[in-house]
Amino acid sequence: MGYGDAATLDPHDAYDSASGDQIENIYDTLYRYEGDGDGNAIIVPRLATGYTVSDDMLTYTFTLRDDVHFSNGDAMTAEDVVYSWERVNEYGAPESHVAWITQQNFDTDGLTYIDDTHFSVTLFQPYAGFVSTIAYTVGAIVNMDMCEANRVVTADDPATTDADESSDDWCHGWMDEAPLGAGTGAYVLDTWSREDKIILTPNWMHWDAGNFNINKFTEMTNVDESNTRLLAFTDGEADFGALNFEDLPNFCYIDANGNGEFDAGEDDALDDKPNIASKDGYICVYRESFTITLAALNLDPNDANEDPILNYDTDGDGVDDANVMANPNVRTAIAYAFDYDTARRTTYDNNLAPVYGPIPNGFLYDESQYEVFTYDLTYAESLLEDAGFIRQYDCAELANNNSVVVPVADRDGDECRLPSILRIMANEGNDYRIAMAAQIAQSLGSIGVATNGDAKPWAEYLDMYFTGTFEIRFSGWAPDYLDPDNYWSPFAASTEDVYGTGYNNPALDALLSAAKVSTVDSERLDLYSQAFELWVEDPNMIIIGQGNGIGAKHNDICSAPWAAIGSAHWFDYDKLPMVDGELVGSCS
Repeated sequence: MGYGDAATLDPHDAYDSASGDQIENIYDTLYRYEGDGDGNAIIVPRLATGYTVSDDMLTYTFTLRDDVHFSNGDAMTAEDVVYSWERVNEYGAPESHVAWITQQNFDTDGLTYIDDTHFSVTLFQPYAGFVSTIAYTVGAIVNMDMCEANRVVTADDPATTDADESSDDWCHGWMDEAPLGAGTGAYVLDTWSREDKIILTPNWMHWDAGNFNINKFTEMTNVDESNTRLLAFTDGEADFGALNFEDLPNFCYIDANGNGEFDAGEDDALDDKPNIASKDGYICVYRESFTITLAALNLDPNDANEDPILNYDTDGDGVDDANVMANPNVRTAIAYAFDYDTARRTTYDNNLAPVYGPIPNGFLYDESQYEVFTYDLTYAESLLEDAGFIRQYDCAELANNNSVVVPVADRDGDECRLPSILRIMANEGNDYRIAMAAQIAQSLGSIGVATNGDAKPWAEYLDMYFTGTFEIRFSGWAPDYLDPDNYWSPFAASTEDVYGTGYNNPALDALLSAAKVSTVDSERLDLYSQAFELWVEDPNMIIIGQGNGIGAKHNDICSAPWAAIGSAHWFDYDKLPMVDGELVGSCS
């Protein structure tokens, strides 16, 4: 039981966690991440058995398993793999833009079918992290024959010479709901009631069925109300409940006196998280992640009709040619209007560690970053004032989409500084993002920046993201693959999605491009250090914290070792049987 429904079950146009949670169980990739039992994530083979690399480090030749079938019984071959990766690049993920992950490394011409169990891919340039990129869901393998049979291609009408009406959905309309035969994963989609629940049932054709108990079904129900999720988990109605941090003392405690038993008061505060203990009937585990909590700042916001909002003259010619969010001073002021300590310590109950740039703590080159942005409303206001954003607009008129300048003689100091209202996004069910959105709205309002926004259902939240109809969006980032580039590039490289912010800094692009392909540690460190110095002068997001905290489950749920990347693979979970009121076996 959780919150947030999948946007799509097409692995080649999905880039949100709710979609990924299902896709990782319905489809499979050549490699995937797993936990090694010591808190580390390692890459292990799935549909591939191995690969070789050419001397110039450009061509990877993969060997595939010969016993893999799609869920309808069709055999999977290298043709399906080549087709799948071609589909990613050619379809281009028009909604989510996730295709950047493959497009950065190779194009269709670089893919070569050899035989049923072998194919090769030639990269644009050497990249040591390549295999980790295709372990993400965008590298999932789909059924070529069924996709082609359901592909909708529309030819251009020669009678309308002023418009190109051609289109090619690359079977997205069919793949959107992961029909039988689409993937090779351990589960198939049984039911999807949008915004309500998803039911997965076993794929009896799955190649790895002998290594785990697949004789079960999995139901994910969307519940935005946290108390409902808590009650369902407590009563055993739900095995997992997307628990809020403040609910964890119901199941966990800190064994302060070391007697191995729960004593009164030991659940008052769970501050010593690495030494968490479990109450009877539950298993509580401290986990560190590489997930980043952030707020994206959109430089090119659209209005409700998806037309650009142009209200700022960048070159002084008297014509508005951009949005005020394109001004670095505005975004920097917003970054100084956020209360970082309150978010980390209070809102997230110390479940967010400070992190000061895109690279998370514990990654290579995290020393290239240091604290720059703090909560300082006086400085935030001075940045706006010095950049010419004085209190001059009638705030009431902004609500009517009118940028009315109040005559100097009539100003009383309560006017607004910016010519439009900033829309702040958070999603229903995520009480933490909602609280952070409220905090920054209040802070910005106190220095003359008008805002609005309420929590949106997940589908609407994603739609606003994809259409750019926001200025500030509270969100999170879980890595696609474990390399610093997977934070810097999607966050700030204009060749990538830049988290829907429209950000473009050519000097930063050059540094990040060089860092991506460098194989010299000292050189990469220097490049990321230079990138950080540029970015803090021209930020496109607020980096809030890095997730670490406690996971709680019932003591009859056995799971695979924790991996700080990817979604839960339900086929790696098992539920102990109950005989005569007693569990048979135990989980750790």
